[in-house]
Amino acid sequence: MVGEDEPAVEFELKERAMDEAPVGITISDPDRPDNPVIYANDAFERLTGYPQAAVRGRNCRFLQGEASDPEAIREMAAAVAAERPVSVELVNYRADDEAFWNEVTIAPLRDDDGAVTNFVGFQNDITARKEAEFEVERRTRELEHLLDRINGLLKDGTEVLVQSTTRDAHVRGVVERLAATDPYVFAWFGDVDLVSETLLPVAWAGDGASLDDVEIAVSADDPTARAFQTRETHTASVPGTACADHTTGAQSLAAVPVMYRGTVYGVVTVYATDEAAFDERETVVIEALARTLGTALNARESQRIITASNVVELEFEIRDPGLFVVDLSVRCDCRLEHQGSINLPDEALSLFFSTDAPRAALLEWAAAVPDIEHASVVSGDDESNLVEIRLAAGSLVAELAQRGVKTRSITAEDGTARLSLELPPEAEPRAIATLVRDRYPESDLVASREHDRPPTTQQEFISAVADRLTDQQVTALQKAYLSGYYAPNRATTGNELAASMDISRATFHQHLRAAERKLVQEFFDGNG
Repeated sequence: MVGEDEPAVEFELKERAMDEAPVGITISDPDRPDNPVIYANDAFERLTGYPQAAVRGRNCRFLQGEASDPEAIREMAAAVAAERPVSVELVNYRADDEAFWNEVTIAPLRDDDGAVTNFVGFQNDITARKEAEFEVERRTRELEHLLDRINGLLKDGTEVLVQSTTRDAHVRGVVERLAATDPYVFAWFGDVDLVSETLLPVAWAGDGASLDDVEIAVSADDPTARAFQTRETHTASVPGTACADHTTGAQSLAAVPVMYRGTVYGVVTVYATDEAAFDERETVVIEALARTLGTALNARESQRIITASNVVELEFEIRDPGLFVVDLSVRCDCRLEHQGSINLPDEALSLFFSTDAPRAALLEWAAAVPDIEHASVVSGDDESNLVEIRLAAGSLVAELAQRGVKTRSITAEDGTARLSLELPPEAEPRAIATLVRDRYPESDLVASREHDRPPTTQQEFISAVADRLTDQQVTALQKAYLSGYYAPNRATTGNELAASMDISRATFHQHLRAAERKLVQEFFDGNG
């Protein structure tokens, strides 16, 4: 009958389920000495490498070894003694002594009276999961260590920067701090030389030689140069780099630009003996300190701007015919020398030049030069003239003037010009040099000078009376001065100056006298 066959079918299904289960299953008999295994399925054999014949009759503790957790073992023993289920994770060993992580679950089997007849054990290989967990823990520890290093470096670096009073002290303190930090062995700071377009070491520290003789072209295929060019961190092995012969035992390096809001102040290059020292996490440490240094250098630069105690001058030699004076010197076969400028709000920039060019030829050729909006002769004769050149809005000199850059001098002869610029305190010299070079490829920066400003500059004096002078008064005064109107032999007349301003002689003199009176009054009142 079907009912009589049901227990047998049920037993066969259970036996097949246990035999074919994907996890290891064992059954032990607690009534026998040491609670030995009386059954193990095929998955247990695959998991442990032990055949069933080698398993039966033994307690499962034979899987335990040196790395097995004693606490987990005690927990299992206590649960078996108390006849209650338990689940633990511990290291077990296969037949070939290979260790693996085993998730062991033990449960008691009871008869109808509730007495424990057997224990069933389930074994599951969780090695992959445990390794992933350990990796997460390892990365967490590394991150915590990294954060500790960053905080330590920033704390020490900030103290160095706070205690430093000069730019040199800033960069020297930072490279010394880096070189003293494990795993680094050497560090240096490179500053850019605008004239030679090279990176020059200005401070270094650690196990290495002097870098006095080192210079790296900004365009070079070198990690320090690439960091400056790209504004990004670059890592590399030391052999083959510019400073390979100057570092002791170093095998790898990281070059980090020192920046603040897009302005690059230089590059910090750090060396280590480990070839794989500078991974992505390690460079975070150096970048953090480089940002702090960049902020400090910017703060110092901002303070310098506030005090405005010095100025930067850039001098260029330009052979590019795109510069209007170079073009004119060739077209007219003449020499031009800048005498001054008038830069009024909402008006084109006017420059005054003395020249030996004939009047007619100069005006004819000037009309053909793209950057010149208008040219006129203020005074002189065919041997020596003072000309006023009004520049088009797109000319470089006009653009520089809009940025507050002062043209100190321009001379041009035989297709070559010397242009000297004075930068306002807030200007970044490299940006101005790049602007000139981009506009005129045939140009070289031949000098870069920084010096203290005089106590009161001409511009400061003019600014003091700017509110008192009208635009017409300023124009009349500047034209009179630049044209030689105040010279002993008076090279020009009031009529000529009035005509150049397109006003009557009487109106010109009215503007001129009003300007003179205010200027003299300001001079004496200001020095009273």
